[in-house]
Amino acid sequence: MRSAAVLTVVLLLLVAPAGAEPERLYVTNLGGNTLSVIDGRTLKVTRTLAAGQDPHFAVATPDGRRLFVTMAGADQVWVFDTASDKVLAKIPLGLRPTHLAMAPDGKFVYASLETSQEVGVINTLTQRVEARIPTGPEPHITSVSRDGKVVFVGGAESHQIFVIDPAARRLTDRIRVGFLPHLAVFSPDGRRAWASSTGSNALSVIDLATRAAVGTIDLGVNSHGMAVSPDGSTLYVASEVGNTVLVVDTAQARTVARIPVGKMPHTLTLSRDGAYAYTADMEGGAVSVISTARRAVVATIPVGKAPSSVAVVER
Repeated sequence: MRSAAVLTVVLLLLVAPAGAEPERLYVTNLGGNTLSVIDGRTLKVTRTLAAGQDPHFAVATPDGRRLFVTMAGADQVWVFDTASDKVLAKIPLGLRPTHLAMAPDGKFVYASLETSQEVGVINTLTQRVEARIPTGPEPHITSVSRDGKVVFVGGAESHQIFVIDPAARRLTDRIRVGFLPHLAVFSPDGRRAWASSTGSNALSVIDLATRAAVGTIDLGVNSHGMAVSPDGSTLYVASEVGNTVLVVDTAQARTVARIPVGKMPHTLTLSRDGAYAYTADMEGGAVSVISTARRAVVATIPVGKAPSSVAVVER
């Protein structure tokens, strides 16, 4: 009996995929005031949760136990328990909070407030707003460096990236980049960053030591949502106009593949191991699932109206 059990375990290990699928995906349906819950293995919608008005962006804590969601029309951030999908808290934040970024240690979440031109700092343990940091015109998507020491905010109207010191909780710099930057993402080694441009076909390359743009990468289409592979070798860029995800070799600073996805991919998220990418196809009403190894869409999952973000829950 014991030898048979050992043989069974060995066979299971041999057939198991190299990169395990995420446990669950949460999709904010901006136009439907709902969240779609997707099983990460079957890639099927298992539940639809009622949300507040205009659920815009979702992000999970690193342990996957809680989900923070901006309810832009309700001026709140809601906190969900991912085990039960019940709402734990509704945090008043200010007019129309839109995007969120989680600190690597999971202690704080940073929310952009475009109307008041601020970034709100939420303590994830107490579920209270600890600070509101003034930025500049139209702070859009927030991002946090891998070491948690720098927060970037896309300043679309000013064509700048706002730089925040999260320890001091103040704006420390502004980096001039391309036209209408909505997001900047960090390289894992903390040496570079890339800023998207919804108003042009070029990504801006940022040197983090000098806090300056040092080059561009011509994509041929505009860019919005982005994510970097865990090893920093590849940048995945969603183009809303091109209905495409571009695969950029960061060392060569050029596009090496184009992956057709659904209509208007608004945001893009990677699984923790980088094996899968997920786009929220806002006008397509679906999530596109990309195998990064195959550089191809392996599933299209219909969700609610105007999906705007995908949060990946992994334990």
